[in-house]
Amino acid sequence: MMHFTVTDGEKDISSAAVLPLPEPQCGGAELYRIIVNADAPRLRIAWTEPMRGHIAVWTPDCGRNRGLPQWFHAQKTDACFFRGAPVLAAVRPDGNTHCVVSLDDAAVHSSLGYYVDDFSERDTVVFFAELFDVGAGYETVLRIDKKSAPLPQALGDVWRRWTAGIEKAVSLPEDAFAPLYSTWYAFHQDPKQDALTQELRLAAGLGFRTVILDDGWQIEGGGTKDYLKSGDWTPAPDKFPDFAGFVQSAHALGLKLLLWFSVPFVGFETEAYRRFRDKLLYAERGYINAGTLDIRYPDVREYLVGTYLRFIRDYDIDGLKLDFIDNFRENEDTPAYNGEMDVPTVSGAVRKLLEEICAAAVGEKPDFLFEYRQHYVGPEILRYGNLLRVADCAFDAVTNRIGAVDLRMMTRDVAVHSDMLYWSPTETVENCALQLLNVMFSTPQISVRLTAAGEEQRRLIGAFLAYHRANREILTRGELRASHPESGYSAVSAECAEKNRRITVLYSDSAARFDGKNEDVWNAAGGKTAVIQNEDRVRLSVRVYDCFGTPLQDFRSDDAAIAVSVPAGGYLNMRRAQD
Repeated sequence: MMHFTVTDGEKDISSAAVLPLPEPQCGGAELYRIIVNADAPRLRIAWTEPMRGHIAVWTPDCGRNRGLPQWFHAQKTDACFFRGAPVLAAVRPDGNTHCVVSLDDAAVHSSLGYYVDDFSERDTVVFFAELFDVGAGYETVLRIDKKSAPLPQALGDVWRRWTAGIEKAVSLPEDAFAPLYSTWYAFHQDPKQDALTQELRLAAGLGFRTVILDDGWQIEGGGTKDYLKSGDWTPAPDKFPDFAGFVQSAHALGLKLLLWFSVPFVGFETEAYRRFRDKLLYAERGYINAGTLDIRYPDVREYLVGTYLRFIRDYDIDGLKLDFIDNFRENEDTPAYNGEMDVPTVSGAVRKLLEEICAAAVGEKPDFLFEYRQHYVGPEILRYGNLLRVADCAFDAVTNRIGAVDLRMMTRDVAVHSDMLYWSPTETVENCALQLLNVMFSTPQISVRLTAAGEEQRRLIGAFLAYHRANREILTRGELRASHPESGYSAVSAECAEKNRRITVLYSDSAARFDGKNEDVWNAAGGKTAVIQNEDRVRLSVRVYDCFGTPLQDFRSDDAAIAVSVPAGGYLNMRRAQD
């Protein structure tokens, strides 16, 4: 039986217990019930494991940091209803899991952590779970899964446990998986109707089917790089003199339009700030330059919901990009609960706000789209969203790939989107192709000025979107495999067993193994050679393509190892020869 220490973060306490919970259908995992007998501002449950068998630690928000930290700087999650998720995995050198730890309650404020206990000289590592501000009578389950499994499979088991019996407040329409053009990196806070309409004509012709009009549409004049003038939510007349006409023109091009809102903020130069200045969680000068609304007040939530309904009814928008939800939090300036409020906690108010937004929007349009971004990745908040985007990482293809794969492994019933791809008009087409390949297994968002991009860049985008659209079912919903999590996924594939079809992208100089499936193998390693392992000496038919999808070479071979010349950003198709 596992030995746990239970403390308040400093000293042992007896006001909580951790009890083994036999459950025959738990997939081989160990379950422990946590029972709290007295109010606990902080409850820390820790246990040790032998210091052997694993090479990395994964959490939902770890990004590129998968290291094994020492005792003075633990690797840990930060999870609550609207931020993160309580799951942590130690990973073996072969990429399979060594141990996966999770809490059943994904809404309470919690943390899961890990560190190497080098200071004790006992050759151990420490895992811990922390719960914050839980009351007497609180219970949840700690799950510790020690079986070795591919990381996507092990995380899928956790997700299914979290979401069993949970109903989503929104649907998952096919439009959620459609390639998306975003205005953010292309225009930042200065989108304008005429220029943007030209972009959208090109975007529609290249195969985009949705567009997000991001920050700036509401700011008259130049951008402020903050939220000083956000909160009143009316289209800036100098940028969008005919906002209804702009939305109609997007629809006429076959594009769905989502509109960005910084949900919590009322800038200091807005009428909304003057109206709600006494109903704020806190105010922040400097980077934000806005107050954060206290949504425990019903009239504050009514203002937000009414704003979004107004844009649906008046302008026929198709979705919302709801940004900065994780800024709804308490700090030392947050006022205490009072009789004018109808929800006692900020976390509870976030849930109520999202319920009210979804009910209102879906009541108008059943297939309404809601985009969130990392780090709202937990099963509770994703009941209210159907698009989930990688956090901002402009021009950083590797971070985009890692974020997209992490979200795919971690979530179900949501369309995972890349962060917006962004490159210079002078970038080589091969390097643009490598950015695209790094987000192959998500729905691509792109934010480059198409009117400024060269003809080859536009041709590349069109070819990539056509391939992605033709293979969308496999790429975005197929069974995912991700090699070497500790190295940022050196190769990723998705497959559909029914179609005997697989798509693989090699992000490093590694080999693709033929196992009988019809497979496309993309070269995102930067070199110009891909290796096929053909251990059974099957006679293969191989065709090589460039990054535009143009065939370059056909040959057949039954060699055990085949080195194939594949241009950067191109791919090969291998299948069993028919003769």
